[in-house]
Amino acid sequence: MEEQLRDELKALREEVASLRAWRTQFEAAVNSFASNSKASQAEVTEVVAEVIDRLHAVEAATAHAGPAGAAGEHLPWSLRATEDDWRSLTDWIDWLGKHYAPQLHLRIWPCWPLHGGVTEELAALHAAWRAATEADANPARPGSDLAYWHQMWLWPTIERIRQHYMFSECETDHATDRPGRPTDEAALKARMAEAAAERDRQENARYTFFAEALTADAAERPDALWRHAGAVGAGAGGAWEFLSLLDWQWHATEDVPARDRLHPVPAERAAALAADRQSWVRYWARYVDEEDWRAGEGPTTVVRRRMSPERIYDEAFKRDNTWGPTASVYAFFDARPSNPPHLVEIDVQEAERALHGLRGVTGATEL
Repeated sequence: MEEQLRDELKALREEVASLRAWRTQFEAAVNSFASNSKASQAEVTEVVAEVIDRLHAVEAATAHAGPAGAAGEHLPWSLRATEDDWRSLTDWIDWLGKHYAPQLHLRIWPCWPLHGGVTEELAALHAAWRAATEADANPARPGSDLAYWHQMWLWPTIERIRQHYMFSECETDHATDRPGRPTDEAALKARMAEAAAERDRQENARYTFFAEALTADAAERPDALWRHAGAVGAGAGGAWEFLSLLDWQWHATEDVPARDRLHPVPAERAAALAADRQSWVRYWARYVDEEDWRAGEGPTTVVRRRMSPERIYDEAFKRDNTWGPTASVYAFFDARPSNPPHLVEIDVQEAERALHGLRGVTGATEL
């Protein structure tokens, strides 16, 4: 019994010694982590302080200009600058040429204000110099802002000005800029259309499209357009979306029609259906009542209906030449009103002609 107790006591002592060694290692690890954390924190604090100093320098360098108005936020420097700004930049350019006295092929010629691009480059160079000198003058920390300005701003800018502008021809006399030709508008529109088509193609490749209709034959003139991301089938994941006829955007929903009403259509056909917005809209000429219509009186306005999956939306063309909600369509098809307006269905072209005759407007049916 005593021997067993001695063995257990020995084992307990060994375990305590092992725990002491582990505690020593753990304390060392904690101290190391704390030390590294303090060093990292100090480094992060230093970097943040440097960033804040740079921001303060930039703000101080540009504070004299005051806040820009909404119309001037995107104007180039030359159109925002006051006379004092121009004088300040001129004095600095003259000082730069005298103080640095660069080689002949790197000098700024006196006609620089007549060159738009050169002026913008020099204004940016001046602003960068002011920010660098403000930061460099901060006694709280030694900085390399001016060294960075010389290496990354001064000489690259001067060389770029001399190489990339007509300015290089102005050594003896001013040479007028020869501006580039304006962008080819037709080429721009064609490229934007190509980019939009490619975006649509890539987007549509992710979906399977369906036309909602009672029968497959009726899918050529469907009631709605749907799409599904991923595979379609029992247990298949992915979200269903419908094309809203109100904002012409796709919206996700869990309220999906019965599958026998959804008929697959190619992505190209779905795109054509979505693009033909007027095909989803019904128009009527609105008369005061059926008696007026039979008597040959003209319509009072035009109404239209969009049966979007999320809701039916009826609107009439108002006297202020805008479309607004109306109950006329509902009243015409509902037998309860005692004296409903009378509607005669027309196509979009007839609706355009009617509104032009009634209000003198064109393009009123655009969606």
